[in-house]
Order: sequence, then C-alpha cells, then structure tokens
Amino acid sequence: MRPALVGLLALGPLLAAAASSGLVTGRVADDQGHPVAGATLILSNPVSGYRQKVRTDAKGAFAFQNVPFNSYHLDTQAAGLLAGHLDVDVHSQLPLVVPVTLRPEGAVVVVEENLRLVEDHPSTHLDIDKSTIVRTPAAVQSRAMESILLATPGFVADENGRFHFRGSHGQMTYVVDGIPVSDQLHATFSNSLDPSQVESMEVITGGISAEYGGKPVVVVNVTTKSGLGTPNGFEGEASIGVARFRTAEAGFNARGGTAAFGWFVSGAASESDRFLDPVNFENLHNHGRTGRLFSRFDWILGSQDTLRFSLSGGRTDREVANLASQQARGQDQRAATSDASASLAWAHLFSAGQSLDASVFFRASRAELKPTEDLADGFTAGGPDFPYWAKQDRGLDNLGAQISFTQRWGKENLTKVGLQRIAFPIHERFAFAITDDALAPGPGDPLYPYTPSGGGHVFQFDGRLRPTLTSAFIQNDLHFGALFLALGLRHDAYTVADVSDNQLQPRLGLSYRFDATGTVLRASYDRLMILREHENLSLALSQQAWDLGPYAGTPRQPLRPEHQNSYSYGIEQQVGKVGRVMLEYWEKQSRNAGDNAQFLNTGVLFPVGADRGIFRGVNLRLDLVPVKGWSGYLSLGRTRAIFQAPLVGGLQLEAPEAAAGERFLIDHDQKLSAQVGLVFERDGFTAQVIGRHDSGLVAADPAEAGGNPDYVFGAGFVRKDSEGIWRIKPRTTWDVSLAQEWKLATGRLALGLDLLNATDEKGLYNFLSVFGGTHVVPPRTLVTRLKWKF
Repeated sequence: MRPALVGLLALGPLLAAAASSGLVTGRVADDQGHPVAGATLILSNPVSGYRQKVRTDAKGAFAFQNVPFNSYHLDTQAAGLLAGHLDVDVHSQLPLVVPVTLRPEGAVVVVEENLRLVEDHPSTHLDIDKSTIVRTPAAVQSRAMESILLATPGFVADENGRFHFRGSHGQMTYVVDGIPVSDQLHATFSNSLDPSQVESMEVITGGISAEYGGKPVVVVNVTTKSGLGTPNGFEGEASIGVARFRTAEAGFNARGGTAAFGWFVSGAASESDRFLDPVNFENLHNHGRTGRLFSRFDWILGSQDTLRFSLSGGRTDREVANLASQQARGQDQRAATSDASASLAWAHLFSAGQSLDASVFFRASRAELKPTEDLADGFTAGGPDFPYWAKQDRGLDNLGAQISFTQRWGKENLTKVGLQRIAFPIHERFAFAITDDALAPGPGDPLYPYTPSGGGHVFQFDGRLRPTLTSAFIQNDLHFGALFLALGLRHDAYTVADVSDNQLQPRLGLSYRFDATGTVLRASYDRLMILREHENLSLALSQQAWDLGPYAGTPRQPLRPEHQNSYSYGIEQQVGKVGRVMLEYWEKQSRNAGDNAQFLNTGVLFPVGADRGIFRGVNLRLDLVPVKGWSGYLSLGRTRAIFQAPLVGGLQLEAPEAAAGERFLIDHDQKLSAQVGLVFERDGFTAQVIGRHDSGLVAADPAEAGGNPDYVFGAGFVRKDSEGIWRIKPRTTWDVSLAQEWKLATGRLALGLDLLNATDEKGLYNFLSVFGGTHVVPPRTLVTRLKWKF
C-alpha cells in the first residue's frame, strides 16, 4: 500500500483534482479607462454571510482567491468616484474576470441596486459560511461539524453526532477541496472534520451533479481556508474553552503567504467526561480525548499552473459508555480511532475558458475496541464484560486518483468531464463471546458454542477485502435566458468480494427564474448508486457472520450497493430585500436500501441492507439577511421512511422482526424536525438563540425491555402516536449564546458564553433500536470560551 501511495504522489505533475472554489479577478478603472489604485472591493453573500475584502494595486488590479461556489454581490468604492455594484456568479474553478468601471462624483447616473437573494441553480442546497460556523454553540467547537449541518432542512438528529436526511441513515460524501471522502467521519467511527479549517460549505441534498459519486445522498462540498493573499502576510487565532463534565478544549489556526504562495494550519485538542451520548442519564464510564491537525499549502506556478498539497490527521481515545449493571461489574471497555490523509492536486489553465484538474489522494483510518481483559477459548466465566465480550482491530484505507477537464462556452455555460478510480483496502479482525448463558440457552442455538455452558469458544474473524470504484462522468450546466438546465451522466463500476455492480446514472435538473417577482422554480431527478459503508464490511459480507444468525446453514445473501431514484420539486421566493424562503417536496425509491446495525451499545456498527426503501417528505427553509444587526433562519422537515424486509448483512444475532415482503417504518422516520436561529450583532457584540424541536423517531415497544433495570428508565420517554407507532417523546431544546470582542493593540480578544439545552430538557435520541440502541440527549451545559485573534 505505502509504495503504491509514493508512486501515485510522484505523478503529481500529471494529475489533479477539481477544487470547490474559484478566482474572481479584474481591474478597476474610471470612465476614461485610467486604473484606480487603492480602491476597496467587497465580495459578499448576505444569505450565507460570506464576506471578503481586497484593495486594488497600482495598476487597478484585484483578485479574490479561494472563493466558494455561490452567487455574490460585488461592491466597489474609491475616493472621488461613485460606488459600483455588480452581481457575480462563481460556479467553477475557471478564473472569472470582472471589469469594474467607476464614474466620477457628480455624474448623473441612474442606478437601482438590485439585491439578489435567490439562486437559480437547479440543485437544492444550503450554503454555510465560516461566520455561521464560528458562532455555532457547542460544548467542543472542534467537534461541532454535525451540529452545524443540523441546520439543513430535513436533517434529523440521532446519537453521537449521527443524523438522518431524506430518510437515509447517513450515506454522505464530503468533498474537501475537490477530494472525495465517503468514509464515516462521526465520533464512533473516526475523527470528524474540525470546523475551524472550513472557509465555506455547500450542503447539496437534491439535484446532485454527475461529478459526485460514492455515497452522494448528500454531498457536503467543503472549501478549506487558504493562506493565499493573506493581509500583511500573516494572521491567526488561539482559543481555549471549558464546560460541564470536565470538558476542556484548546485550539489554534494560522495562515500566511503572498499572492503566489499560501499556507494554512489548524489544530485542536479536547477531552470530556461526557465524550459521547451515554446510554443512560447517569453518564457512566464516558471519558474521552481527541486531537486533530490540518494543513494546506498552495503554490501559483506562473500564469497557468497551480499546485495544492494538504495533510491532516487525528486520534481519539475513549471509554465505551456503560449500562448501570456493567458499571457495577467493573466493565472497562475502551475504543480508539485514528486517521491520516494526504492529497496533491494540480491545475493547468489552457485559457480563461479551459482547465485541466487532477489529483491523487490517500486516507488511512484505524479503529480498535479493547475489552476489559482478554478472553481465551475454554473460558468458564466472562469476567467483567457482560453480557458480551468483544474485541476489534479494523483498518480502512482510501487510495485514489481523478482527472477532469472543464470548458466554459458562451457567457455562462459549463461542460465538465472526468474520470476517477478509488480503491478501499480493508483489514478487519473481530472477536466476541457471550458471557451470559441466558442469551443462548441450548445447543440448537448457533451462538451456544460461544457461551460458558457451550464450551467457552471465542468467535474469531480475520478478513481482508479490496473494494474498487471506477467512474466516469459528464456534466453540462446550460443557461438559456431565465432557464437553467443541469444535464449530467455518470457511470460507476464497483466490485467487492463476489459482488460486481455497475450503474449508468442520469442526473437531470432544471430551474426557471422570474426576475420580476424574484421567484425560482426548480425540479430534479437523480439516479444514484450508493456504496455500502466500508467500515466493518468484511465481516458483514462473510459466511462466518451469516452462520451466527437465524439463517445459519444457508448461503449468505449478497450485500449490494443501493440503487436509488430521487426526485425533488421546489420553489424559492425572495422576500423584498430582507430574506428568501424555499419550499421543497421530495421522494425516493431504493433497492438494497442501506442502513447500519449496532453491536450492543459498543458503537460498533455493521452495514445492512433492506430489500426496498420508500422515502418522501417536505422541507422548508427561511433565511433573513442582516437588517440593523438582526438576522435569522428557520428550517423545517417532515420525513416518511419505510423499509421492506428482508434485511441482509451486518452481524444479525436475533430473528428478524419482519417477514420477507413486509413493510415497516424505520427509525429515520420523523413527523417534524425544526430548527430556528435568531442572531443580533453590533460593534463586536453577538447574541444568539437557537431552538431545536424533534417530534420523535420510531422506537421499540417499552415492553421489550422486559423489566430490565438497565432500560426501564427509558419507558417514560416513549409514547404511541396517532398511528399506533411507538416513538420517542417530542423534545425541544434551546441554546443561548453571548459573545463580545474587543480590539487590542495586538489583535482582538473575544469572550463567549454558550448555555446549551438552557431549559434542561430530558429526552432520548433512540430507545432499544436495532440500528442505534438507546442514548440520551445532553443536559444543560454552560460553556465558556476565550479567543485571541492576532
């Protein structure tokens, strides 16, 4: 593996990756054509909060580097000249040349500034800027990525940072500066991205471009921070924070460079006695610590070539949360995850309308589950670990290369074609035993040999796989006046073990803009091939695991990629100059619908698949732009999520709950998820209130707890709805934030206070779920944070 990586990196000058940001450049001149030096230009998006400021040089030239794809407003000011106002759209890495002409003061010019707040792109998406990211309340800001994404309409919160969207359990792809990452990045699997490295994010939930594959149910397009063009050549910040449960965090980021070279580096470390969402309100055995580093380096090699290199890594060590009975026995299971990533990207500009981009990338991740003490064949008692003993050591790598060509033709039309190849080497070692004889009472049970009474054998698995994904795509974005067509076609070929699958995937979107009313109508169709989670896939695909469950002795069933047809219909309306509102109806039908099943409450999740998935829902988003310091948003979502049995894959130790062909609601189904935010900012002071309401996921019947004292507490947080379905009781939580920033002789100092779950609402995320187990929501928590910007 390592020699292969070195070989790919050596090909850097021949390969590249499409970044998720562009360059806006141009020249400011007066009405006589003379350059205007020292003019101030501000590129902004009032909805996302993005804002970048530059000045022209002696020749009147300016450049905005690392601009995330979006629509912007460009304001230009210079002494003795009238201000200029332009709208600018950035939707490719090709440089966008914007000439700016300013007229002298006193000139008679009729200008009606048009503040455009709606986008006419056919995709359904939400743009999140660093200004929103930095003020998101969280006990640990460097682990707040999932909390930030929950502001997206239709995202449903689950335990440990997991979430569901549009009925899917979490099949998402991060695209970080053009590099795809489809591994699961939340805390039970890996180390999540540190939000401090992010310049801007685009969360795409419908109208998925053909360039995105892997697990593109949702694509989070991340533009990281760059040091190119840093004012004064250097800037940074350092922060510390403390919170309840002995939670502490320290972080830093810094950047510097010139117009031709830039560097950025960030790091954070934290620890807490409430590291993950516990399995009861007592929060037993739940300490953890984590750290992460990220760096990015950019070189502009003349007028035609750019080079970017990124390197990052992280590690987490944590305890596995205990039930009350496990705590009494002294169970001390621990888990550790680590990862390291590197990417090299090169772009060549043939002309202002043509570019070639390529990249090579590598990611290695490892996860370990460590028991309280080792166990050997012939055991007669399981020691402190009860009712199961488990041990795991799992490795998953990503090794890939991609190349694409982009052509701009006409004024706004774009064509992009590309190829991609990714290998996912997997090595899994997993062992378990049953330490409670009552769970496998007789020799007829396939699990009986792994109990003390059945001989005390330890189940041992050691398997390797090397899935591969080979892809090609073409994407056309076409403008015909007010009509916007996004026409894409993608082909994926995927192989793993004895499964070989390929799919031709049309991606079609259209929108129509009514300028007179500020209205955009959009519709899209996406055919998606969605890969299984690669974490624990080797065991989930094995005959050895299949023979532990209710189908023991029969040939295992293949766990194939999910094939999905996704439809979206929406309307977006500008509301004067103060905001916009988006309403969308969506529906999806899947074959081999994907999910995860948890092994007890260890956080070890195995991929499973249902015969069919049927999903539909409605989303709404309202954004209010800053007016006299006030801004806000409202996100609403309603999701219906149905599976059709049977389920295959995973580590299924119990009889199925549904017969083949039977349809049932799954715990992604929620009647209402709502999030509202209200912000006031003025003169360095910020006040914010965020409210979150979840009407409740599908849950198990409390009778299934059988009087078990470990779970009886949860019965009071489950109820039957009007359809007779057991659900988690509705909950509403409120977060309140206050912050003040002061200007110092050497930078700025900021003090922030977050009161999370201010009303101390008690509740559950899930209860006795075969997919997620049982977990409780965080109690009221006060967070204090100090930040120095230099």
